[in-house]
Amino acid sequence: MTRLIAVASGKGGVGKTTTTCNLGVALSQLEKSVIALDANLTTPNIGLHLGMHKPMVSLNDVLEDRANIVDAIALHESGLRVVPAGLSMKHLRTLNDRLWNVVLDLFGSADFVLLDTPAGLEKGAKSVLEAGEEVIVVTNPETPALTDALKTTRMAYRSGAYVLGCVLNRVRGESQEVSVEDVESMLDIPVIGTIPEDPEIRKSIRHGGPVVYSRPNSPAAKAYRKLAADIAGIEFELAAEGRGVVNVLKKFFGIAE
Repeated sequence: MTRLIAVASGKGGVGKTTTTCNLGVALSQLEKSVIALDANLTTPNIGLHLGMHKPMVSLNDVLEDRANIVDAIALHESGLRVVPAGLSMKHLRTLNDRLWNVVLDLFGSADFVLLDTPAGLEKGAKSVLEAGEEVIVVTNPETPALTDALKTTRMAYRSGAYVLGCVLNRVRGESQEVSVEDVESMLDIPVIGTIPEDPEIRKSIRHGGPVVYSRPNSPAAKAYRKLAADIAGIEFELAAEGRGVVNVLKKFFGIAE
C-alpha cells in the first residue's frame, strides 16, 4: 500500500526540501521503495539538492500531457526515485486540477510517495496538501516560523489530511529556542523528529548528495534515519544493526552493493 506524505512548511528556508530528500533516502536505506515528487512549481529545488542538473522529463511535462508520470521518474545514485519539476511558471494554473490525478498514477509504484510542497499558504500549497493523505510539517524552533507552521497545520487539517506531526529542524540547543514541549503545545501536534544544526547539511547540498547518503555518521543523518525508522514503524537501533549485518555479509561474500 502506497503512503502519500506531503512535506510542508509555513515559510521558506526552514529545511522542507532538505527533509524531503533525506527522509526519502533514509527510507530507501530501510529497503522501502520511495518516490520524491517536487510539487513546488514556483521554486523547485529537489533536483538542485540532489545534484540532478541534466535535462530530464519533469512534472511540468506530465501536467502538459507531453509525458507519462512513469517517464518523469529519475533514479538518484542513492536509490531514491525522483520526479523533478521544471522552472516554467505556466503550469501553476493547472496544478490544482491535475496534481491529484498525477499522484494517483503513482499508487502501487512505491511504498512511500513524498510530496515536496510549495512553502507558505498559497493555492499551490493547498493543492499539494489535498493530494497527500498524510502531512509532515517542517519548522524551526523560533516563534515566527512556528506561527507560520500553525497556519499550515490548520490548512492541512482543513484539506482532510492526517498530520503525522512536526519535524523541528536546525535545533542548536540554545536557551532562546522554543522547547519541544512548547512547540507541541503551540501546534497541538507531536514533534516526531528533531534535526540538529549540522554544517554537513550545507556541504551535502553543495555536493548534490543528501547528508544521509554523503555523511551517514553525521548528527543530522542519524536524526533523519531515526525519523525514517519511526515513520516506517521500524525499531531504530535494530534497523541500524540489521543494515550493518547485511553490509558485512555483502562484503564477505563479495556481493555488489
